[in-house]
Amino acid sequence: MASLAPTLSNRYFRSTSTLLKDIILILAGSWLVALFAQIEIPMQPVPVTGQTFAVLLVGAMLGSKRGAAAMIAYIAQGGLGLPFFAGGASGIGILTGATAGYLVGFFGAAML
Repeated sequence: MASLAPTLSNRYFRSTSTLLKDIILILAGSWLVALFAQIEIPMQPVPVTGQTFAVLLVGAMLGSKRGAAAMIAYIAQGGLGLPFFAGGASGIGILTGATAGYLVGFFGAAML
């Protein structure tokens, strides 16, 4: 069986401390998605944002495990009150509203 090609993060961010590297990459991935969430075309009830592109980009750059962990970090940070979701929204209400399905889907998309 052929081995898989390394992810971009494995190829370009080599270090001896893998735990620290993983934490930094996961947080950077979640912050990238938060940044792209602010690129928005307002529509109701779900806005069109750059999140989808960023989620797929993070998954491709970090690989399935770190990509999924970055989405968990993104959702957790937004749920705890950081203005990470579309339009600077945050809080538990977003996790139970009209966009909740998208947020759950981000986890699976980044993993795949």
